[in-house]
Amino acid sequence: MGLLNRDKTNYKLYELFPRVDQKVDVFNSLGHVFELIYYKDKDILHIFTRTAAQIEVLRQYFDVKEAQTIPSAKFVGKVLLKNEKDFYWGIEVNDFTNVLTKLQEKEQLRIWIVLEPRLNDILLKHADKLRRNQSLIGKRQREIIASRLENYAKDNLYYVQVYVLSNEKDRIKTLTDELKKYILTRSGKLRLEITKTSKWEDETPRVPRFWNLKYKRWVWVDEDKLNKIAIIPDPSILPTTVGRGAPLPTIVPERQGFRVGINPETGKEVRLELEDLQRHMYVIGGTGAGKTSFLGTLMTHFMKAYPESVTVLIDPNGDFAEQLASTMADYEKLIYVDPVQTTIAVNPLSIPDGIPKDQAELLAESNVKEIFEQLFALKAGAVYVEYVIINALKILYMKTRNPTFSDLYNIILKLRSGELDLPINDPLWEEKLQQFQELEETTYVSALSRLEEYATNPLLKRLFSSDSISDVLEPGNLIVINASNAYIGDKASFLMIAGWVYKLWYSALIRRALRKKLIPVLTIIDEFEVISDLSIIDTILSQARKFYMHLVLAHQHTGQLKPEMLKSIFSNTAVKVLMRTAGDDAEKLSKVDQDFASKIERVLPKLEPGEAVMTIMPRKQGDPATPFKVKFDYIELKFNQERLSDAIRRMKEKYMTEERKDDVLSLVNPLFKYIERPNVIEQQVLYHIYVGRTENGNHSIYLVDLLKKLGVDRDKVEDVINKLEASGYISVEKVKNKKLLMYGKGLFGDIKTIAPSDEGRKLAMKVMLRYMKNKYYVVTVKQTPDLAARPDLAAIPFDTNYTLRYDQAVAVEIESCNELSVHPEQVMHNFRKESIKDFAEIHSWTYAECFNKLQELYNQLSDEEKKKVKIFSVKLKQKVEQKPKEIMNKAEETGEFAKAKAVQVTESNAMADTLNIDNNNGKAPEGPKPDSALTGELTSNGILELQIQGRTVRIYRAESTIEIDGRKYKIPPFELRALLNRKDSIIAIVAKEKKIIISYNDGSSSELTPLS
Repeated sequence: MGLLNRDKTNYKLYELFPRVDQKVDVFNSLGHVFELIYYKDKDILHIFTRTAAQIEVLRQYFDVKEAQTIPSAKFVGKVLLKNEKDFYWGIEVNDFTNVLTKLQEKEQLRIWIVLEPRLNDILLKHADKLRRNQSLIGKRQREIIASRLENYAKDNLYYVQVYVLSNEKDRIKTLTDELKKYILTRSGKLRLEITKTSKWEDETPRVPRFWNLKYKRWVWVDEDKLNKIAIIPDPSILPTTVGRGAPLPTIVPERQGFRVGINPETGKEVRLELEDLQRHMYVIGGTGAGKTSFLGTLMTHFMKAYPESVTVLIDPNGDFAEQLASTMADYEKLIYVDPVQTTIAVNPLSIPDGIPKDQAELLAESNVKEIFEQLFALKAGAVYVEYVIINALKILYMKTRNPTFSDLYNIILKLRSGELDLPINDPLWEEKLQQFQELEETTYVSALSRLEEYATNPLLKRLFSSDSISDVLEPGNLIVINASNAYIGDKASFLMIAGWVYKLWYSALIRRALRKKLIPVLTIIDEFEVISDLSIIDTILSQARKFYMHLVLAHQHTGQLKPEMLKSIFSNTAVKVLMRTAGDDAEKLSKVDQDFASKIERVLPKLEPGEAVMTIMPRKQGDPATPFKVKFDYIELKFNQERLSDAIRRMKEKYMTEERKDDVLSLVNPLFKYIERPNVIEQQVLYHIYVGRTENGNHSIYLVDLLKKLGVDRDKVEDVINKLEASGYISVEKVKNKKLLMYGKGLFGDIKTIAPSDEGRKLAMKVMLRYMKNKYYVVTVKQTPDLAARPDLAAIPFDTNYTLRYDQAVAVEIESCNELSVHPEQVMHNFRKESIKDFAEIHSWTYAECFNKLQELYNQLSDEEKKKVKIFSVKLKQKVEQKPKEIMNKAEETGEFAKAKAVQVTESNAMADTLNIDNNNGKAPEGPKPDSALTGELTSNGILELQIQGRTVRIYRAESTIEIDGRKYKIPPFELRALLNRKDSIIAIVAKEKKIIISYNDGSSSELTPLS
């Protein structure tokens, strides 16, 4: 810089991210000596500053991050005044925003703003010179200029050095010409000096002690004009990198423990210690916020810092558990719990070995009782129920240290019946046995109902049998519990999670009672809303510190929790990790710190994945109590099937006591004996493509139309489409900027195996399409040699969330006309085969032409068998000739029968055409119609009104709804058609205890279960 002073001030380079509608005080934020750098990167303007201001000050106005360098250009142009007259006359300026809009890609405008007191001296000296008549200009002009200079010298004056950088000299000249419109001089001109950036240094411009004429070409302004030059563009006007929210404090508590991340503003490490987790942690974050990644980082870093602790992950979804188990497959103390493949039994009722008998009984009196009060909701009013359960357990502890729920259930049954004969001579117990006989029946029913799930469910009996693990709290254990509801259903998943939580809690209580060394247990429960209603959670939150059991409760949004649970979490968790959320969630979560509520509410929706607002409860004097932002370290947890299989193999070798002869997955869900794991959305995608039609032909649909029909997240649907396209099941083309999906194969599976003939195959395909249309997942069953008894198809209804209702699964049999004629005995066998026990109903389908034969065979079934079997017919052609009404009343019967719900209905041909079910075949037995029988009329709008015993029952065909006494009940479409089939035979219909009970004039009755 030649004669310029070398400024030794420590200036730092920062990138600034202005906030929308944020007013910036340039002097208060950047100081009185700073450089603003505007760099155009494609369509975005980046703003940098070189300043001595502290980053904490900058954050009051901007989001900020430290920068190392800025991309340079080949040439730099230095903008100066044309001559000395311009210098002394001063300049006028207009807002530089318009200049910034002219920058092209990789071009820069740099502006140094320097408070320079010597400027005041220079101006005053020149004013004195003018007044002493030492100038060639006239007297009047000398007085005007002198007065102007003296006025300027009263205020702070700033040097303004402007640089224009570009890879082309012509662009520098063009931009300088543009600057002339906003830097207005007396001469109307500016001086431009262009040089290569390789010979240029961007240093602070200062007037040296001995200045000369050269410096009278520098641009200078007073403070009033500075705000038009040193501008921070509004992001809503000029595309710039935008700040993401109000600033939070950057003070991070000092900790020595293990690192979880950094404060993104200061780069300071964020660490946690065991003591921080003793009062538990709360983690919330929506989809894509990085919650799972953070939990993985937390677990792995905690284990390294505290290797003698026990770390537990409970995952209701299963993906996180599989990823962690894959990553930690080589860890010696890994315990991977999967109810399907590596069932590890843990008995919450067992007492560890080595405890004297008397002490074991005391534990049963205290700890076990405390657990049962939570597990079985034994409130103060359930004194006798508690009495029965606790004393029954005492009896068991006399005989074994490892009683199971099944043992407890059975012994209460014995106590109830009086069959129990204790092998002891104890008057006290004899008196208790007598007291058991005098208890009311409701006491036993209440006790047994609490235990029934644990004692009778085959899976739970297996999961909670004798302990596979001698000590779950052995130092260093990593327990990964995969409680995937996709494999075992929501209820079993809930019971599995609850059982493990109680087991861990019970083990912690036992260790303290036995005065053993307490082992810190970090228990992470992902998607914990599954068990948030368990009062034990609140108990652990408030009491677990003294037992060294520390919870990390994670979920996605506040709507999953009851307000009182959320309040308890806010009160009883020392560490809160608030990841990206929006709307009501952000507003509710901001209340974790009332002093910073508005700032937290603004920041939460704008967090990047892996970022969070964190609060840590102060533990000692001087600890900050303010929220701060954190960017978590990322540790990749990657699913690896080979490594997971190795871990599963180890678990089987180490913990499973005997080989299982049955397929475990089928034991959990019998339907998996017949089908592979369903993918409902994938089948629905194929179905809608298959039945769709566009101007491009049949079996095609546009993606936009498919999304409307499915009502599923676009990303999820496109993942399915990509998979189907890669497998050759569909093809995808772009037509008029829209994705066109065309069917190839795969919808009907291996249909030839169940229907080898053309006749049977057409029938099976038609039937499958009917089920898919009516929101069923339908698939051909496995053709494995060990599965002798199996239906042709399995159909499972699903709800609006695409959740399968396995309890309503249907076994489907396809009977061709040839099969009915040649092998009627096989058709009868299909009604009765062993596999029917695994399904709610059996549906048998044939063509309308041979439906009479199918009905004849159906009529051979017993009344009990008919409760589970329904028969149907379909026509190859949908068009049905309209028959006279008197003939229809006699012949229009659909041949649709249900398990005790099988009813007959008279429908119009229009309805039959819609359902594609033949209703001109088959005739069910008729009986005399009593006076009280229903009479009804199907109206043109599809509403059937039935009058019976002075009451009106309405059936809404389009809605598949029954209205009884003003209340509507949603029922499956098949059930509705079955009901309509026998409308003339109904003599009574009532809603009772979540069932709809129907009585017929032939003495039979049926029950319908409304959809929830």
